[in-house]
Amino acid sequence: MWSLLVQFQAVLAGDPSSSSVADSLRAVPLHRIGAPVESRYFWVVEDLWQWLVDHGCSAAWSDAITFLTLCGGVALAVWAVDFVMLHFVAGFIKRRAQHSRKPLYAILYRRKFFDRVLYLVPLGVILFGIDLFFRGFAPALNLVARVAAECVMIFTALLVCFSLLDALNDLYQRSPEAQKRSIKGYIQIGKILAAFLAGILIVADILQKNPTSLLVGLGAAAAVLSLVFRDTLLGFVASIQLSAQDMVRPGDWIEMPSKQADGMVLDINLTSVKVQNWDNTITMIPIYSMVSESFVNWRGMETSGGRRFISRFYLDVDSVAPADDALLARIETERATASEAKATIELARSSSPNHLTNLALFRAHMEVWLFRNPALNPRMLTFARYLAETSDRGIGFEVYAFTKNTENEYVFDNVKRSVTEHVIGCLPLFGLRLFQKPSAHSLNRILHTQNG
Repeated sequence: MWSLLVQFQAVLAGDPSSSSVADSLRAVPLHRIGAPVESRYFWVVEDLWQWLVDHGCSAAWSDAITFLTLCGGVALAVWAVDFVMLHFVAGFIKRRAQHSRKPLYAILYRRKFFDRVLYLVPLGVILFGIDLFFRGFAPALNLVARVAAECVMIFTALLVCFSLLDALNDLYQRSPEAQKRSIKGYIQIGKILAAFLAGILIVADILQKNPTSLLVGLGAAAAVLSLVFRDTLLGFVASIQLSAQDMVRPGDWIEMPSKQADGMVLDINLTSVKVQNWDNTITMIPIYSMVSESFVNWRGMETSGGRRFISRFYLDVDSVAPADDALLARIETERATASEAKATIELARSSSPNHLTNLALFRAHMEVWLFRNPALNPRMLTFARYLAETSDRGIGFEVYAFTKNTENEYVFDNVKRSVTEHVIGCLPLFGLRLFQKPSAHSLNRILHTQNG
């Protein structure tokens, strides 16, 4: 700086030996003389700026034209990089994902992981261009451009993180463990934490603050945040409890009368459980309600290999009579009882050796028929019995069995109907009658018979 001033004074004093210095000083505007090295333009930009000044442009217009030219050059470079990434790199990745035997590549491609990673390359070009080519312009302008590019890069990195978490969930869904427990709640918690961290970094970058100082300041707002994210926090705790205790899984049949839910669990996320009812309606249950309220999970029934049903009938006491030879011959010849007749008679005589009645024969027939029914599971508890008390409604008769089908509601109802129809159809063959309170029609018929 001192040597430059000495030479400048010599020019003013008219020293002819300093004519070359004078020529050089005339080519440089006074507002550029003595500028610090870090504040000067990049050499190509400096040459462009100097060329514009030499051709009669003012310093302000030279700055504007140089800046717009740089913006166009950076935009062109970004377009070229994006073109290469889109048509060559992305195409190669797509072919690799389609022909790869590993499902991870296809999952990452479907979740746009590679596309979002490639977006970071043009953003890096922009940051490189700001730091290198825009050197020497107004510091505030450079700062705004750099902060904007960094915020976009942080947001793009957040999307990359989201793609990784979604791909992890998709990959987990392919494993057998997915039928036992869901990790979707944990994936959503990971997204919330990543978004929170990205938000802190973006705000810190905009304010030009240290991110740790912002985290310390958030401690005072913890009470407010706990109220705002109340459902999220409760859902997070509830999802941990549901997963740890294996209370519910996707695909389970649950019944929750308080929420009018009775159907299959379709999805479990951080805040709710999605249930498709048997009438094809959808019920969304808050996940913390699954912990605080009671519900029925039919998974144990499905994994046990049988679904229980109980059918109760009341028989008329007056229809019970000793078993005679005619009754034994009838059950041996009737189509509905002939195949089980021999086993029925043997079982009835072994359980009632002294007083063989039509009721004992009917009970024995039902037990044999239940064990031989292909729709029922004979390895589980199966029996036909009398109820503990005989009341004014007659003799209580109960059929207790388990169906083999545990998933299809129609098949279950069909088996239960067939048992009821078989009981009602076979009772007359054994000389028994169902007990039924007289209806208005029965009373009118009795009165008509008496008056007739």
